[in-house]
Amino acid sequence: MIRPIVIFLFIASLLFSGCNPKEPIPKEFPNKDEMAEILTELYFAEGVLSNRTYNPGSSDEGEVAPAYYKYVLDDYGLTTAEFDTIRQWYVSHPYYYQEVYDQVVLLITQREAELNKQIKAEEAAADSLPEVEDLWEMERKITLNNRDTIDHRLPFRIETDSIEGGRVRLSAYYRFLRPDMSKEGTTQMITLFADSTVDTVSVELKKVFEQKPFSLIAPIDTMPPVIEISGYLFLHDTTATGAVEFSDIRLEHQENNENDGDEKKEEQDEQEEAANRDLELLKSGPDVR
Repeated sequence: MIRPIVIFLFIASLLFSGCNPKEPIPKEFPNKDEMAEILTELYFAEGVLSNRTYNPGSSDEGEVAPAYYKYVLDDYGLTTAEFDTIRQWYVSHPYYYQEVYDQVVLLITQREAELNKQIKAEEAAADSLPEVEDLWEMERKITLNNRDTIDHRLPFRIETDSIEGGRVRLSAYYRFLRPDMSKEGTTQMITLFADSTVDTVSVELKKVFEQKPFSLIAPIDTMPPVIEISGYLFLHDTTATGAVEFSDIRLEHQENNENDGDEKKEEQDEQEEAANRDLELLKSGPDVR
């Protein structure tokens, strides 16, 4: 079994100064740069193996390790036997091995630095994500048809624990059902502040029979705090028969974040996404069900 770290120790023990190459590297062998790449890949493969855990008495380690090394060598078109022959040749020519060793150390240092940089970037990105609290207390999917005796406007009302700062976002998918006789509808969200002032936002629901997303955003940038969020999922002319389905309903409070982008930019992105969905809907042709 190939053990790159053992190889490195073996290399170090054989290195000495003042050696000159007595013969060129065989043409069928990897050159010095390629050999350094192979040893570097094997080094990291062994690092992966050292972090694996195996059950006591399991034969997994004996099966997995050769597979890792074979995976690396396959990329260079080499078998384990061929690589052992090449390695022995390099070991017997310390001048070349010295240069290969120096290159391996450089490659490992560079790749570990790149990996650490990537890890730090991912950790920073995770830390920058704002905390999100889902406030929705009702069913995630609500269907209204002409036989329902509930309020056809589909009202909702949620008391909050004094929300301060950030924004509240109501989002869902909707589609009209075939029994629907209404023209269009509106979803409305009302945020009630502790001083009895209110802020109302709404979005028009165009009559489509395929699922379409919508969202409403209410910024909470000033005091006093929000104590209640209410509204209607389907405001419409209730004299007409309404039939509609809402799914994946979410009411989220998102805290402010130092890396929050321009709110207008987000709204523009959402509008562009909605426009693209409408375009795809038109391209797909009318619903003839």
